[in-house]
Amino acid sequence: MKSMMTHTTVLSGAKAAMLGLAVISLVNCSSSDDTTPQVTSGGSAALQGPLILVNNTGDKTLTSVALKGDSGNAVVGTIPSAAFENVALGDMQFSEGEWVFVNLGAANKVATIDPLTGAQPVHETNLAAGTRPVHMYRDPTDGEVIWVGNDGDNAAGSATPGDDLINCNNPARVGGAVTGSSVTILHNSHLGPGGNPPTVEKTICILADGHKVAAFPRPTATNGAIPKRVFVSSETAGEIAVIDNEPASPTRWQMIGRVDLCNPLKETCNNESATSLTTPFTPNTSGPHGIRWSKLTGKVYSIQEGYGQIAEIDPITLASTIILDLAGTPYTSYGITPDGRFLLLRGQTLTPQAAKLGVLDLSVTPAVRTDFTIPELDGTSPGSFKFSPNGNRFYILAGNTATSTKKDKLFAFDSSTLTATTPALTLLREIPLVATGGHGLDVLVQGSGEAKYVVVSNSTDNSISIINATDNQEKQKVTVGPTPGGVMVYEPGAASAGNQATSSLTVPSKAKPSVLSDQLDDHGMPK
Repeated sequence: MKSMMTHTTVLSGAKAAMLGLAVISLVNCSSSDDTTPQVTSGGSAALQGPLILVNNTGDKTLTSVALKGDSGNAVVGTIPSAAFENVALGDMQFSEGEWVFVNLGAANKVATIDPLTGAQPVHETNLAAGTRPVHMYRDPTDGEVIWVGNDGDNAAGSATPGDDLINCNNPARVGGAVTGSSVTILHNSHLGPGGNPPTVEKTICILADGHKVAAFPRPTATNGAIPKRVFVSSETAGEIAVIDNEPASPTRWQMIGRVDLCNPLKETCNNESATSLTTPFTPNTSGPHGIRWSKLTGKVYSIQEGYGQIAEIDPITLASTIILDLAGTPYTSYGITPDGRFLLLRGQTLTPQAAKLGVLDLSVTPAVRTDFTIPELDGTSPGSFKFSPNGNRFYILAGNTATSTKKDKLFAFDSSTLTATTPALTLLREIPLVATGGHGLDVLVQGSGEAKYVVVSNSTDNSISIINATDNQEKQKVTVGPTPGGVMVYEPGAASAGNQATSSLTVPSKAKPSVLSDQLDDHGMPK
């Protein structure tokens, strides 16, 4: 006898009755019945409009805040840590099916949350992922598919560092033992009648160890020959796995190739060209820790932190070319503009300390680098950043490193000026934040990709700041849980409309962080 999936709420029975909270009923069935969990649409108590989801790192809870505008923003509920097996929350993402997903790295699971059909977001269940899931992505060609990068055991001194001990290092595994870490693929359909909750579709062992970052090349208006593929870099191994993502392909969701990032000008390299896909490459020290796809060029760009280089990779041939050597520059990480034209470079100088920004224009060959002089960034270290999808706004946090003399600032830029004859970033406002606290960042995007509100978490006073993106003024602070870190702005329909701000996925330094802001990646999630 099996029962239907039930919502786990944090409302009292009395409050639930008052609000008319829609729940999924328990339905008895025989062993021969279809026992696929069903989801329901909400009634009068269903949530409407944008939500802010806040990772309270102090007690491992998740608070939801209704985002109303300049005022009236208020907490609607908090999911307790027990729902997340009392482990730290990681990367968050939402799907076109309107489900919310949260990585639970220490539990080797992904939490699934229904954000719509009740009076507050409701935890559903935790799905099994691989060992230590860290980053998470919504598939750009099928928004109901979520990709999870499993970084493995992180045991650098072990014989098998980074192994997915659940899926890829099991001697009893069908087909034999496989080493390395993995990616897990989740799938769901819409909330409401006929919709299906998230399920685990597949875990792919990619024979490579280390931190995972992914990019998703696909056909463009100017190059329809680009195949749908997923590129997954592995930092410790120094390579990129190539996974087939064509829906009709007989090899869909299988590894079909690899890119060895070893550079013979940097170290001794083995010729891995004839190595079977079932045999691991020889690890190298390239240290890939950032990978992006450009919709303009159709190419994939990978930053090799170990070498201090940026490589351009053809997603069809898998040939790679070094397009920028970072030696002699202050840059250590990068992101990409929404139109795919510019790689935005980020780094810092130490004497004097200053965050440094630049761009690499990919629309010309060879790519042209422009360095920006922004005096307002003097004394700061570079933190998390976000672009609005239309490319008109760029936001960057000042990281609160021990050596920073200028902290707790959010910088709002007009980034439409990047397309000028001489690319530029025009500072709109330096926005003060709560003093000496770590901060997470996200943006409410509406219409045709315009930034409407910026949300910043403030760890020291357990609050989030609501900032109007028109005048760049803080309008309200909302008290949430203890030590808020990562924040994610969710709005129904945002995934299908492409209205989600984009960020980098790299961090500026390998140095051991000293404060919360430096312990967060560029999603505002714990590293």
